[in-house]
Amino acid sequence: MGLLGRTYSAGVTVRDGSDGTVNLPPISSDVRQELLDITSGVEGWLTAEEGELLYRLARACTGEGVIVEIGSFKGKSTIWLAKGSLAGARTRVVAIDPHTGSTEHRHGGAPVWTYDEFLANLRRAGVEAVVEPIVATSAEAAAYFDQPVELLFIDGDHRYEMVRQDFDLWFPKLMERGYLLMHDTIRWAGPRRVARESIYRSESFRHVGFVHSITFGQKVTRNAPADRWRNRYLLLLHTVYDRLSYVPVPSALKRLAKAVFARLQG
Repeated sequence: MGLLGRTYSAGVTVRDGSDGTVNLPPISSDVRQELLDITSGVEGWLTAEEGELLYRLARACTGEGVIVEIGSFKGKSTIWLAKGSLAGARTRVVAIDPHTGSTEHRHGGAPVWTYDEFLANLRRAGVEAVVEPIVATSAEAAAYFDQPVELLFIDGDHRYEMVRQDFDLWFPKLMERGYLLMHDTIRWAGPRRVARESIYRSESFRHVGFVHSITFGQKVTRNAPADRWRNRYLLLLHTVYDRLSYVPVPSALKRLAKAVFARLQG
């Protein structure tokens, strides 16, 4: 599994590790634009930078384990993961979602069913061959899922107790040196709290960082003291970035802030 470098945004850079990790080549501008065109009509909440991160980590997977996505909605992030997989070792993407919508989607208690649109979006993107949908809750799927996980993306129910449950159920299934990614750790209290408790303050992660609202880290048995110091520094940056996200500023300043925080992750 690759080691991410520390400059993020459209021009994500990477570096080789000295511990058996491999380089993650940048995504070409043509591929990036193609993916933006494909996913632009898919309802969902994912920035281009976040999608690129998913693509590059999925492309780096070796196939020793599978890619697991907790919370697929209509397939926007699934497509980025699957396209990355197809560009790499064609690692299977297991997309877990009950497809009944989250609490904010059930207006007035009306039923929600997103599965048909999810499948249609996968077909249009040409990625259905590497995606295995599981129509179930995270807890239901975890009860019988026994395959090693090489890349885990948590983006399910954002209530703290549910994010906590997703992490606790699926983290043990993540392989050593596999990557965990958590979406919406900026401005969402549940994911933010779990990321701070279990990634930034944990002894089980190194190469921690964040790309917009995604916090990520590489699982290890026990990180080094230098990793723990760096993770606390990243926690400080993440906290400041989160608070600044509430401040209304022009788009140009937002782009500048993203670049500055990317550089500060050094």
